[in-house]
Amino acid sequence: MPARNDTEALLALWEAVLKQPAEARAEALLRAWPDSGEPAPTLGERNARLIELHACLFGREIELLSHCPACQAVAQFSADCQALSARMRPGLATAPPHRLQAHGHTVEFRLPGSADIAQACAPQGEHNFMQRLLGCCVLACTHEGQSIALARLPESVLDALSQEMEALDPGASVSFALDCPQCAARWQAPLDVGEMLWRKVRAAAERVLLDIDALARAYGWTEREVLRLSPLRRAAYLQMVTAGG
Repeated sequence: MPARNDTEALLALWEAVLKQPAEARAEALLRAWPDSGEPAPTLGERNARLIELHACLFGREIELLSHCPACQAVAQFSADCQALSARMRPGLATAPPHRLQAHGHTVEFRLPGSADIAQACAPQGEHNFMQRLLGCCVLACTHEGQSIALARLPESVLDALSQEMEALDPGASVSFALDCPQCAARWQAPLDVGEMLWRKVRAAAERVLLDIDALARAYGWTEREVLRLSPLRRAAYLQMVTAGG
């Protein structure tokens, strides 16, 4: 159950996000939560806010698991929300637009946000996801002072641009370095923060709905009457229903 003990808000959050496509759920979770504020300017900031929403709903500790790619053993681990969200906000030294100079090229760009990801995910001609994403975020390209098209940037500059974006917004991609408890293999376990949080919200909301259904059948209570009960009282009534059934 949510640490905040606000089951009505949890159900409202679940209902608001339920019909959203997978690529839109992270943004929808923040948009539907009253305390989220303005849209996050970068993916790292969005992930940090999602982590903070996890702390609000489910507590500071995140329990996670991954499977070893070598032997498929389960590796269980945890993360602290406060420490994790802090690492996602390194503090940018300069305001956008950012500038990269590499191999005689100068690229002005901004960091991608949720809208850019959504646009890049939409199939458009022959360009791949990264090309479409850079098309959203690159503002200008020059080579030895002459303006050039993004498509003319060499791979070495594109690689440098990708690394610079990652350095400026490290929270955009979240992963954990793990050691296998069985075979000692090492790997990076990626975490989709939005999907992880959505699964927890959905599971918690479905448990609440099952509680409401059981108590409504047993006592004739309305949903609102069940939600007025504290989690402790609700659990006590459910125990009596189970014992009597």
